[in-house]
Amino acid sequence: MSVLSLENVSKRYRRGHRELVALRSVSLEVENGEVVCVSGGRASGRTTLLRIVAGSERPDEGHVRFAGTDLARASGELRRQIAVCNLRFLPAHGRDACDHVAMPLRATRVSDDEAGLLAHRALERVGAGDVALTPPHEWIPSEAVRVSLARAIVREPRLLIFDEPTNGVDPTERDDLLLLIQRLAHESGIATLLTAGDTASVTGADRVMRLSDGELLGRPPRAAAEVVELRRPSASESTP
Repeated sequence: MSVLSLENVSKRYRRGHRELVALRSVSLEVENGEVVCVSGGRASGRTTLLRIVAGSERPDEGHVRFAGTDLARASGELRRQIAVCNLRFLPAHGRDACDHVAMPLRATRVSDDEAGLLAHRALERVGAGDVALTPPHEWIPSEAVRVSLARAIVREPRLLIFDEPTNGVDPTERDDLLLLIQRLAHESGIATLLTAGDTASVTGADRVMRLSDGELLGRPPRAAAEVVELRRPSASESTP
């Protein structure tokens, strides 16, 4: 069973007298530990796709299932197993990286001491331990991405969503970040769905698909190889 499954999902928006189709019968599956990248230009439907997967919007047609449950009927506890990476670090959420990473844990009544310890571990895991006590305005873009990843994985989610993780990152650091995302997914079994605006940002993806005018193009999950039973030769066949 796939962690995430979209079945013929469509989404439309009204703009005055016009109807804009953001997604057209999109079907997609993401397995445990798999990194799927959806690329596409502006107005391709990428953001709408992620908002529907995250549960912040509902499709007009089709179904979204997370861990086998219709996302529209999923409990709050199940929805918390979906982590959305974003690069917003509000002052109200903390002064430094450790505070921001610990914030989702404190929201679930984890003690301050335990939340701080788990936050430090998550930052070390993504290679951002050296910015643990620094405020967001001192981070370079790649560090902000790493802190965002730490904040997402600290709750040990089953699904990770990230919209253009390398947007604004120095090209020399892009591949390292994408390979980090792949390693986290493979080691922890986190199903990962990310988007990219160009083909240079798909390094490390196990599968790449493309959205164009709301239609998803690409290869489906690789089918399991057919198992062929080997027959032991009879005594007469083995005799020269």
